[in-house]
Parts: sequence; C-alpha cells; structure tokens
Amino acid sequence: MISRFDSILAGLACAALLAGCGGETPDAAPQAAAPVRTLNAVPVTQQDHEAAVQRLYLAYFGRAADPGGLAFYTGVSQRHQLVADTGALFWRYGVDPNVRTILDGLAQSPEGAALYAADNRSTVATMYRNLFNREPDSGGLAFWSGLLDSGALTRGQVPVALLAIAAFEDLAMFDRKAEVAAAFTAALDTPERAAHYTGTAAVDALRTVLAKVDVNISPARQAALVEEALAAVTASPAASKVQAIVRARCVACHSVTPTMPGFATAPRGIRFDTEAQVRADAYRIYVNVVQTQFMPYGNQTNMTQAERDIVRAWYEGGAL
Repeated sequence: MISRFDSILAGLACAALLAGCGGETPDAAPQAAAPVRTLNAVPVTQQDHEAAVQRLYLAYFGRAADPGGLAFYTGVSQRHQLVADTGALFWRYGVDPNVRTILDGLAQSPEGAALYAADNRSTVATMYRNLFNREPDSGGLAFWSGLLDSGALTRGQVPVALLAIAAFEDLAMFDRKAEVAAAFTAALDTPERAAHYTGTAAVDALRTVLAKVDVNISPARQAALVEEALAAVTASPAASKVQAIVRARCVACHSVTPTMPGFATAPRGIRFDTEAQVRADAYRIYVNVVQTQFMPYGNQTNMTQAERDIVRAWYEGGAL
C-alpha cells in the first residue's frame, strides 16, 4: 500500500514543474554553474557541518546563523549526519524521525513562527524571497500554498521541498546567499560584534542586505555586503537587542515560569516576560546589570561585557 507521503514524493516533481514552482523554462540560460546535487551524507569535517547549518538557517530563517546557534546546530548535524544538500533533507523527512524533529523544530520555533505568522500564500512568498531572492510565480504560489492548505505538507517541509526541485539558477542563488551568510557569521569574531547580532531589528537589517545578493555576485561584492551587514546590524535599534539579551540571560529566573533550577517563582516577583515589563524596570536593570553587575546572579547565564554595554547604551539613550 502506498503511503500518503510516498504519493507526494512520486508526484511532487512533475506537479511542481507544471505549476511553475521554480523549474527552468525551456529557453532559460543560467549563467552560474549548476550546483552539485547529492543525496549522500557527505559532511565530514567541522567546516562541512557548519556549512550545512548555515544553509538550514538561511532556508528556515532567511538569515545567517549567530555564533551560538551555529555551534549548537553543528553539534546536531554531527550527531545525526545531516546531508550537505539541504534540499535532500526533504526526501529524508518522511523516513528519518530525527530529520523530521529538527526541521519541524526550526519551523515551529519562536523565530520561525513569527517569520511565517501570516497565511499560507504570504508564507510561501516569504520563503521564496528568503531562499531565492525573488517572488514566486503565480503557479508556484498556488501549488505550494495549496499543499499547505490541504495539509499534504507542513511548514517544516516546504523550504527543503522548494530546494529539492528548484531550478539550477535558484539553487545557485541559494548557494551565493549561504556563502555571504557564512562570511557574515565568521566576521562576528569579537564579543562586541556577536552581541550586536541580537534581536529582531538586527536580524531584519541582515535580511535586507542578503536580499541584495545576486547569482553572479563577485568575491569583492560579497566582501562589501558582509561589511555593509556588520554596519547595519551594529546600527540597528538597541531596544530589540536588549529584549533578546534579557530573554537569553534573565528570563530563566525572572519569569512567570522560571526554568533555572532552584527557582519556583521569579525572585522578588520581578518578571521580564514582556517588553512592557522590561521597559518598566529599565532603571533596576541598568543598576544591576551595568552599574553593580550584580545580575545575573553569579553570572550563571554568562552575560558578556559587550551585552552589558548594549544595555548601558539602551538605558542612557532613553530606554527606547
């Protein structure tokens, strides 16, 4: 008996091409070399796994990995031997529960859920922009949003499905974006730079720069875009960076549902679950994080001096 997933696999490529999902037209003449496609588990070195993780971040979040995320998911990739060809993960989704858990986890994460919070047609259009720097054609938009509407595919499957049957030029575009993303992450080589790549404003600034990548981008242009991205991320508003720092370093204790062992309730009832709560306690945060550096207590959550400096700039700038 043929399973529902098997039937999707059997008909996907043909139906997607007929629907204009990104396959080449007969007269297409992409200038970039055709990317190498393989279903084999080829990552071997640390660098191979890091490259695979960068492609996952780009596919699911439309951005470069932050250093912490890169380290975490590189470990995941090494444990589960994720294939280097991101599109090939679509074919493993239905047969490998580890792959399914990873991809669904990315799609359903707070960042993924926020990025794709709109209806399915808008979600598909955003995925096309994140992957290929272009809008979907009408047939592709209808095809992929229809699969989501019907429940035939999940949002965890669509990004890798798009890559699984994409045209060579689209794949080349994805590769170029992944190269710029990897170079950007590598450039976050100081605590100050890494701290600035925090929060929605910084991430949105990077996505804006990645949208400028084209399929025939030169190495010099790639380097220039990395510098532009670093400047844009650094200049992004401090408020969203502070919100992200508080979530990462403070909410483990100061929450309605603390996750730090030993804390059943928030110390002194101080909670930072919402932006409003953070703003309302801006002075207390400034005193304890910047002036006395008493918090986080014992620095158990490893707040960096660069992060404290961002909190300082935020408060002294009016906590806006």
